[in-house]
Amino acid sequence: MPSSAHHTDLAHHVRGPVDPAARTLVLLHGLGDSGACWPDAVRRWSPTYRVIGVDALGHGRSPRFTAAQLASEDPMEAMYAAAEDHLASVVAAHGAPVTLVGHSMGGGIAGALAARRPDLVAAAVLEDPAWRDPGLRVQPAEIVRERVAECRAFTDDPAGQLEKGRAENPAWPEVELAPWVESKAQVDLDFLALGIANLLQPWDDVVASIAVPTLVLLAERGGPVTPQVRARAAELDNPHVDLRVVPGSGHCIRRDTADGYHALVDPFLATHAR
Repeated sequence: MPSSAHHTDLAHHVRGPVDPAARTLVLLHGLGDSGACWPDAVRRWSPTYRVIGVDALGHGRSPRFTAAQLASEDPMEAMYAAAEDHLASVVAAHGAPVTLVGHSMGGGIAGALAARRPDLVAAAVLEDPAWRDPGLRVQPAEIVRERVAECRAFTDDPAGQLEKGRAENPAWPEVELAPWVESKAQVDLDFLALGIANLLQPWDDVVASIAVPTLVLLAERGGPVTPQVRARAAELDNPHVDLRVVPGSGHCIRRDTADGYHALVDPFLATHAR
């Protein structure tokens, strides 16, 4: 049964069983997306799970960043705190820890939640998480300007951007395109202009601290996880963390190779989701 709501200040989108006690997935999207940007996955999961797609701070219909948050040492911690607060409310209603599924920026947040708050997280799926070495955390100014300009283009010409997205991403399920376009017009451009999408806390500290079952899917090409980062993650040898490279995938694994994504993720959820 579809519904949309605001809870603990973050907008969210609920699909699947109405009962809060049903096995629950909380979805955390990537930079510039929104909680509505999982339609193909939600179609597959909602017959079995209660699926909650959360609009991150500064995204979708959630509040914008405050000036103080943008000027803080790590604005991403404000995003993390809002996600943690929202997750705590979901867990309180559910009566048990839930499973997180995160992509890119949301994958980084989901990993941090799994590491810091195992009382809230039963398991986690991280799709090409935003794990960047400290020196690469802030994107080059030219790339940031281009990203902001692209988001303005989505506002000015959504139909044109939809056609462009369809042409550039022929493997994406058609149902993914419209919410992807809409989300770009909803993002907080002041946050986007900072050029960051991952926490200041070193990603390898997060990975080393994870103590709940965690499946990490890595893109075969592109994305923030460089070969060096991938090698370092493998060296950590955390028994709770299963690293998998998805053949043929780019950064948006669930869109580029939907069947390959679900062949790995769905059995993991069947085993670990509560």
